[in-house]
Amino acid sequence: MSNTKNTKTSLKTTKMGAYSAFLTLIVVAFVIVVNLMVGELPSTVTKIDTSSLKLYTLTDASIQLTKGLQDDVVMYLVAQSGTEDSNIKELLDRYASYSSRIKVEYVDPTSNPGFLSSYADANVTSNSVIVKSAKRSTVVLYEEIYTVGYTEEDYYNYYMTGQVPSGTSYFNGEGKLTTALDYVTSDTLPTLYVVTGHGETDLADVVLSDIKAENILVETLELLSVTEIPSDANTVIMNIPVKDISETERDVLLAYMDRGGKLILISDYVTCNPTEMPNLCALTEAYGLRSQPGLMIEGSKNSYMTYPFVLLPALNASSSFVQKMESANVTSILQLAHGILPVEGTEHQISPILSTTSEAFLIPVNELETRDSFEKKETDIAGTFHVAAVSTDPASTGKLFWVSSLSFLLEDFYSYNGDLFMSVLTTLCEKTASIAIAGKALQVQSLVVSSAAVTFWGAVLVIVLPVGCALCGFLIWNRRRKR
Repeated sequence: MSNTKNTKTSLKTTKMGAYSAFLTLIVVAFVIVVNLMVGELPSTVTKIDTSSLKLYTLTDASIQLTKGLQDDVVMYLVAQSGTEDSNIKELLDRYASYSSRIKVEYVDPTSNPGFLSSYADANVTSNSVIVKSAKRSTVVLYEEIYTVGYTEEDYYNYYMTGQVPSGTSYFNGEGKLTTALDYVTSDTLPTLYVVTGHGETDLADVVLSDIKAENILVETLELLSVTEIPSDANTVIMNIPVKDISETERDVLLAYMDRGGKLILISDYVTCNPTEMPNLCALTEAYGLRSQPGLMIEGSKNSYMTYPFVLLPALNASSSFVQKMESANVTSILQLAHGILPVEGTEHQISPILSTTSEAFLIPVNELETRDSFEKKETDIAGTFHVAAVSTDPASTGKLFWVSSLSFLLEDFYSYNGDLFMSVLTTLCEKTASIAIAGKALQVQSLVVSSAAVTFWGAVLVIVLPVGCALCGFLIWNRRRKR
């Protein structure tokens, strides 16, 4: 009887063991299958961006560009094995998760030195990224991804004290990689021609940097050396000419605009008048805009502090150029401007961009040295003037964008005017959306704790909590002991 009972018990135990083993196998198989399935999911699902600075979260512009790729792209991270930058690796995975056309590869230059032979001119440094398609390739240097910026306050303190500022560190990974993707996959790249030969001011580095970020090529153009504007010119810019163009140059520019070309003109209040520049003024008048000479003074509060010649003009929110800006609430600052007015009876479509109030007036240039104040005289021309406007030829769609202030693209004013300029430029170059993306500051604001708070929480953590835990343990032990 005992043997029979033991046998039954043994069988029952065996069945239970087999059942447990079977369940274990099912659970293990389930975990393996789930793990494989999760492994196929994009990093946007499996890896949540928990970084406080959201370094890996792509903007809508980047996502839209990445999802719309029609070309296969390989993004090579060049670094010795084991030294890859974790931020860059994670960001590359994010791009690949949004498009099956993007492939991320890692290249160790020590084991594959021949790989970089085609990129010798770029001086590829460790943790740089090479982005390549069948059309073209480009290198995003590590030094471009991690940068240091300085504020005006940093420069001021350095000037006053001589102490070198530490600056603010930025992670520009998304901006640089999105620009690179657009560069290697675009069928054609727009070209901006910069006119020279009339004492024009060179475009500031910060302006050229923004233009490059939009993958707009920049070429110089000596007008006297050509009989027509190059066919690949999407837009031509004249930045503060101090000498007049010739009649031939005027006709070359007008012929280009009559073929649908676009001209950006930034003028100087001293020289931009029919007496000093008759040919340039004839060009603008042919496009329905004329110069109103003199130094623009704002008689209302729409001026900067106590400087009535530094304007805070009103932005025309209904303009398509303004609507493309990231924010129409950005205030433009223009100094030393003259007036722009429509030519009476023009058939061109005139769209004001920046305008003064009705209390503005113009001081004649030849009276500036003799006046002892910026008060308005009865002889001064007053009224509402444009200081930036766009004229469009309805027949050819040629355009003239004219700003009557020499400060518009100067480096000190660019932070106020850059958004408007890039909106205008990208529109004229027929880029549907901006791909310029600001870098993300790496500094995290420190949490400042007062000495009183340190004392209080120190006492709580060091004394109150340990004593409380010990007391609770003693009470529980004592209650169980009495049972």
